Parts: sequence; structure tokens; C-alpha cells
Amino acid sequence: MSAFDLVIKNGTVITMDKEMSKKRWIAVKDGLIAATGSRDDFSGEAKTTLDLKGRSVLPGLIDTHAHVAMTGFGQVGIDLAGVTTVKGILDRVREFCEKDSSDKVVFGCNMCMLDQMEDRRIPNRFELDKVSGDHPVMLILWTAHGGVMNSKAIEKANLLPEMEAVRESGFFNEDKTSIHVMGNIYNLMTDEDFVNLYEDIGTQCASRGITTVCALEGMMVKEDRDVDILMTVLDKLPIEFIPYTQTFNWQKIYKYGLKQIGGCLCIDGSPPQLTAAYQEPYPCAPHTRGFLNYTDRELYDYVTSVTKAGMQVGFHAIGDRAIDQIIHIYQQVDREIGIKHLRHRIEHFSLPSERNIEMAAEMNLVAACQPVIGNMIDGPGGNMFESFCSKEKSQRHENFSIVMKGGVTVCGGSDSPVSPLDAFAGIDAAVNAYNPARRVSLDDALKLYTFNAAWACHQEDKKGSLEVGKEADLIIVNKDPYSINGCIDQSVITVEETYKKGKIIFRK
Repeated sequence: MSAFDLVIKNGTVITMDKEMSKKRWIAVKDGLIAATGSRDDFSGEAKTTLDLKGRSVLPGLIDTHAHVAMTGFGQVGIDLAGVTTVKGILDRVREFCEKDSSDKVVFGCNMCMLDQMEDRRIPNRFELDKVSGDHPVMLILWTAHGGVMNSKAIEKANLLPEMEAVRESGFFNEDKTSIHVMGNIYNLMTDEDFVNLYEDIGTQCASRGITTVCALEGMMVKEDRDVDILMTVLDKLPIEFIPYTQTFNWQKIYKYGLKQIGGCLCIDGSPPQLTAAYQEPYPCAPHTRGFLNYTDRELYDYVTSVTKAGMQVGFHAIGDRAIDQIIHIYQQVDREIGIKHLRHRIEHFSLPSERNIEMAAEMNLVAACQPVIGNMIDGPGGNMFESFCSKEKSQRHENFSIVMKGGVTVCGGSDSPVSPLDAFAGIDAAVNAYNPARRVSLDDALKLYTFNAAWACHQEDKKGSLEVGKEADLIIVNKDPYSINGCIDQSVITVEETYKKGKIIFRK
């Protein structure tokens, strides 16, 4: 037998296979895992041998829900996380804009919601005008479902007649308006800007042990231009991006040869903005129970079309009313033509009823969750979910332990830029959730970002576990996660090396 290309030995190889077995060495040839061993007995030849010296190996991690372009825009702009005063926001904008005398568009991300601000408001367009020079400025709320613009950005947003109210303050909140506004403002970026951000995000992911990202692109950039650009550079990026295009123009995506579509095609909106659709009124706002964005007929026709085309589809659904709508559409299409083989997805799946969980399991659906977000909303400051739904339902909100026990495959993601592109943060949030009711075992938490994640995007034969014949996507970390009692994010676990198909793409 010819020599292996790479052998990694003398450590703990956490395979994430069905038996959750551990090995002592792993060998790679031609980008695939060629052999593994349970003892320190490797005696073959290898072009490169790496001695782990007691360190651990994991499969490359998979983020199944990230808005990559939006994440990149935020990173080249202003991070407003933790800024809780209008003055603080304006000072950040002024400081950023004064460094550049051009008329280049400026983005801000992670802005607090109004009720999180000490002033109980955010800056308006006129206040932004005074500190932004010639720059169009758009600041996005941390939910990514709304924001505020200055006057120059409003001029570029091509507001439709029904959106004219945005001109009053620059504030936008309703999903249709937000999508339209963001689509036009993000579209001001050049092709080179997009390519650079995809490369930068890929490099960042590699440094955090993420080797595959389900990239939820489209919709937020006019005419899905970001997807067109991403498709031209897919093979040149350091990690694998699997495009999930947020569009109802499925024919365009089908022509690209992609077998997946959707993502945050929003059945409803965001709870903090009172637009997620619940069965009952919001306790904090009894005049509303949120909004459903599409009719049953619109969803039925679309799901039927993409199913017939053999495409997997995903929809954003947070509130129980939104989940109930899309899951019954799935059920109708399943009974008419069958969907189980496609593993259609529900992104977030935040507040399913017991019957919804049963239906999801019966139809082989995927629940794409984001554990960090649940920990953000139900944390040391109190259970904010109680503002959106009853106390009983607030304990079920983002409770993926219940969903897993119901037989639904749950996979993990970040929803970046809502939370960082950091799978270990998600693993830690799932294991060490502030609310004990939301905690899962370490086995299940790791599966969210490995085997389950691969299965969720029809990649389980290629990745998600370290087994012979699969791609050699793997990471080397300083510690075995199973040896840690307590926090297991990257403040404790260090990613030291990342490999994609057996080739190193990151070394600390």
C-alpha cells in the first residue's frame, strides 16, 4: 500500500460516528479518511506525521444557518453591540465617518432594540445626518429585521409608495420594507467588496474550526446579486459554502445546479420587534400577535414547485402560529407528492407545539436552531420570552431538548450576524444554557454542529464524522471537550489547526 498523505496520532480522535467511538489515530489519503485505529499502534508510512501529544481531533464543524454577506458588511462597518444610548451610537458613527471623507456607504450592526436603550429610542435620520458627512448610513438592529437610515441612505433605498413613512424618521421595521431597504443599500457594494468579504469570512471560520457553512444569501441584496457573485468563487474559498438562496425564483437557482433553496424566507418576523406570529397576543403588547407574511396558497404553490424540482427548502418560522402554518403546508404537499426524501427545513423552529414536533418527525423535517440566541434572550437578566408568550410557553421557546426527544433531527447554526460565527459558542450554549430546562448533553450538542448538521444539508456521506471514506475535514483542539467540567467555548477550547479535505487551512 502506498504511503498515506497524513497521519495524526497519539491523541483522542472523537469520531462522532453512530457509536460515538473514539480512536487514537487517523490517516488521510487523497483528501479522504483512509484508516483509523483504536490503539497507539500505527506502523505504516506517511508523507506527513503529526503527533498530537495528547490533544484531540474533532470533525470540522458545520454552521447550518449564517447570513454571510450581512456578517461581512457588519464587520467592515460599526459594531454597536452594548451601546445603549443615542449619544453613544452617534459618537460611534461620527468617529467612523470622520476617518473617511468619501461618500462610501457605512453599515452598522448589532444595534440594541428600543426597549434596551437607556433613552428608549434609537437615533433618527436627522441626528444621523449631522454626524455622517457625505456617507449613506444604515444601522441594523441586532435581530437583523429592521434598522434606521440617514437621509442619504434613504435617497439610495428606492422606497416604494407604501414605504414612504420611513422618510419621517429613517426607521424601518416591517419585514417587507426591511428586505427592500437592505437589498438596495447592500447592493451599493462592489463585486470586489463581496469577494473580499466571502474570503475574509471563510478565513475567520477556518480559525474557529468551521469547515462548512450553509450560507443564507439572496433576498438581502437586490436581485440576489450576492448569490451570483458567490457562485463564481465557491471553489476558491478556504472553506465550503453551501448556498441556501432566499428567493421565490426557484428556477434561477435550479439552473445553477443547486439542490437547496430558502433559509430565512420569513413566514413571520422577530419577537423583539413584535412581528413573530404567535397564537396568542404578546403579553407586552396585547394589541398584536405578530404577522404571517404569506398566504397558504403562496406557500403551497412554492413548496410544491421546489419539491417537484427535487430541491430541499427551508423557511424561517419562530412563533407557534408561523410554525403551524408552514408545517401544515409541508404536510399537505407530503401527502400529495411526498417530501420525506428531501428533508425540508424549518429555520429556528422556536416555539413548536407537541403536535408540530410529532408532524416534523413524521415528515423527516430538519429543525435548524441557534442555541446562542436562546441563551441571549433567557439569561441572567431574566426570561425575555415571557414578554412574547405565556410563562409556560416561554420555557418551551428555543427548547431544542424537547424537539430532540420528539425524534426531530436538530442542527446548529449561528444566525450570524445575530450571534457570532462560532460553533463552540453554540455548543457551550446548548450544554451550559443559563436556563437548565434548555440544556442538552455534550453528545447532542456536538452532533448539532457535526453529524446532524451534515445530514441537514444532505452531506452525511461526505462529512460530519471521522469515518473511512469521508472527506478529511477535521480540527485539532487543545483539549478533549469530554474532559472539561464547565464552560466549553473557545475561552477554554483552542482550535490549533483546521484541515479541509486533508489540507491545512489554519494553524494557530
